[in-house]
Amino acid sequence: HRSSALFDALAAAAEKRAADFNPQELSNTVHAFAKAGHSSPALFAAVAEASGRRLAEFTPQGLANTVWAFATADVASHAFFEAVAAAALSRLSAFNPQDLASTAYAFAKAAHASPALFEQIGASAARRLPSFTPQGL
Repeated sequence: HRSSALFDALAAAAEKRAADFNPQELSNTVHAFAKAGHSSPALFAAVAEASGRRLAEFTPQGLANTVWAFATADVASHAFFEAVAAAALSRLSAFNPQDLASTAYAFAKAAHASPALFEQIGASAARRLPSFTPQGL
């Protein structure tokens, strides 16, 4: 895309400072890069490292959006997906239907098996099917 140089410069700056970002900033950064279709493996690696230590601080939406970004950008990070699965499992009841759907989509798109997570997402979703929007279904 036309703003490749801008994204490269932003990635380089964010990569150096990722450890200083709060969870929302980490999530928003990788989400923006994934949405724009701009690959930056070093940035995603820096965000995975910075996020891994702080996943308990992420909101359910932040977890879902972050793992969605990794999957959408085709960034394979087994350790990161495992850490997100563990963080999500401990609080799936706080996930809204969109968070559940986005998380399931991300793990499926990344072909990352997490049987316990999928089982719990399925159970949680089944209990709340009436509250799902058509998009969430």
